[in-house]
Amino acid sequence: MKVTIIGGAGGMGKWFAGFFKENGVEVRIVDKSDGTETIAKELGVQFLNTDVLKLAEGARRDEVVDTDVLLVSVPIDITGRVIERVGPEMRKGSLLMDITSVKKMPMETMEKCTNESVEILGTHPLFGPSAKSMRGQTIIFVPLRKGSLYERIYEMFARNGARIELLTAEEHDEIMSVIQGLVHFILLSFGVTLKNLDFDVERSRKYMNPMFEIIMDFVGRLLHQDPHLYALIQSNFEMGKIHESFLSVANRLHELISAGNEEEFMDEMRVAKKHFGDTERAMVDSDRVIEEKIKQNLLLGRKGLSK
Repeated sequence: MKVTIIGGAGGMGKWFAGFFKENGVEVRIVDKSDGTETIAKELGVQFLNTDVLKLAEGARRDEVVDTDVLLVSVPIDITGRVIERVGPEMRKGSLLMDITSVKKMPMETMEKCTNESVEILGTHPLFGPSAKSMRGQTIIFVPLRKGSLYERIYEMFARNGARIELLTAEEHDEIMSVIQGLVHFILLSFGVTLKNLDFDVERSRKYMNPMFEIIMDFVGRLLHQDPHLYALIQSNFEMGKIHESFLSVANRLHELISAGNEEEFMDEMRVAKKHFGDTERAMVDSDRVIEEKIKQNLLLGRKGLSK
């Protein structure tokens, strides 16, 4: 099996190139990056240093789609245009797949731009390029046209320990608008608020309890990454209603406290707790995470006594 990855010099493209190579697959990366050749040599894979969006019809585009599996690993805002370029050229019996964080748009585009003999698989890996392996990682599969290549990809991912969940594109985007979109929005708002308050993050670390440290770690993790990606996630999911709901709740809680209405504030917490479900298990699980954080701090000597 031969896999070609468009965007193979990027973070996730490079990760999947290494993954497929380790699993005995013939791999080629296609990217316009100046570092494409260097990355290909590091991984021991083939490469094509070109900008797919600038390819005219003909031999060069045929070369890109001369593969069993074509994986699109590019930013959300150009995913559709890349698929429109390569989809019509896909050969019979091949598989077109993507790893985009949103699913409705790429799935609709792949279906529209390919022949019915081409297999289509949308995926969303719920991990980043810093992941050590696929073991224990969740990856969403949105299959549209399944065949032998789909089965081989599914088997390979499962054999490597991935937790594969099947969803429709609509289900995926509805769930991820909260799991990713809302969570990112809250954490990014937290980070920007620290900046606006001119809060001294480093100085405050010795006063943080482990739970707050963990929250700060996730805020920092998000801020460390590509802002373009997170802006695209916010603008490509249907986030308007979710943003409005979050801001409405935040304003209501602010108004209740400003008015000294502690009872209604507590009522909101009680109702939310009932909706949340198993908060007792959440306490147990989070206690385990906090204990691990304490152990890590002791090992690293982060919590020395103040003089």
